[in-house]
Amino acid sequence: MARLEAAGMPCVATSRLGAVGEPCDLTDPSAVRILLARVTPSVIVHCAARVPASAPAYGDGGAAAESVAMLRLLTEQAPCRIVLASSMTVYGMGAGSAVDEASECVPASGYARGKWTAEQMLFARGVPGDVALRLPGLFGLPRRSGVLYNAARAFVTRSDFELAARDEPWGAVTVDDAAECLVRAAARPLADPAQAVNVGYEGEYSVAEAVGQIAAWCGAAWTPSGSGVRTFSMNLRRLKALYGLPSSTFGQRLREFVEAVRADLAVPSSGARA
Repeated sequence: MARLEAAGMPCVATSRLGAVGEPCDLTDPSAVRILLARVTPSVIVHCAARVPASAPAYGDGGAAAESVAMLRLLTEQAPCRIVLASSMTVYGMGAGSAVDEASECVPASGYARGKWTAEQMLFARGVPGDVALRLPGLFGLPRRSGVLYNAARAFVTRSDFELAARDEPWGAVTVDDAAECLVRAAARPLADPAQAVNVGYEGEYSVAEAVGQIAAWCGAAWTPSGSGVRTFSMNLRRLKALYGLPSSTFGQRLREFVEAVRADLAVPSSGARA
């Protein structure tokens, strides 16, 4: 919201119960209709979803269906452009390296299938300028969850950490950089047909290598268990051409994150360890 205002785009936030901005249950057709009539937006940045609370919950098809229902009402009732916060999970766990937007999508979980279904719904309505941003997993305060946060907290506090197989995300981007990309997409109307756009940092990504780097910065000895390190990368040519790449690299953001976690936990740097 702050970034939209800074970009000169007056905006209205919504949340289901009104904790932030206008109250609106996006699964209620009448509530959506009333809100759209009152606000008359020129663009909608749609981030709302039923977010799984745990790794097994990503297989919950019911939660995914509720998320799809939210977008369905918007596509049916809103004539303006929609910027959809989608997910890199639409590619599926079997995707190869350097996936691009034309790569085959084989979503493996209920959550991922919901995101893919929402994308297809958005593309099918035929409004130029609609875009689905395929975001990786997010990290960065104030989010105090996720594999990278848990790793940073463990190594900063000299605790044990184990990387589970389910903790292998397709990539990662900071909350700030994801927000900036959403704002750029909202602020730059496109005449192009609806399309997907990969979002992330250039280079190859591995969660095991990221955790290893966090451990090294914290002076901790850590090696991943298992037989191999899974890597992932994405083609960002479309992102670069349309909205520009993030201003920092993944490594820079990861280092900043470790220091932010250290400060958040009030733990001295390794050089001043008590």
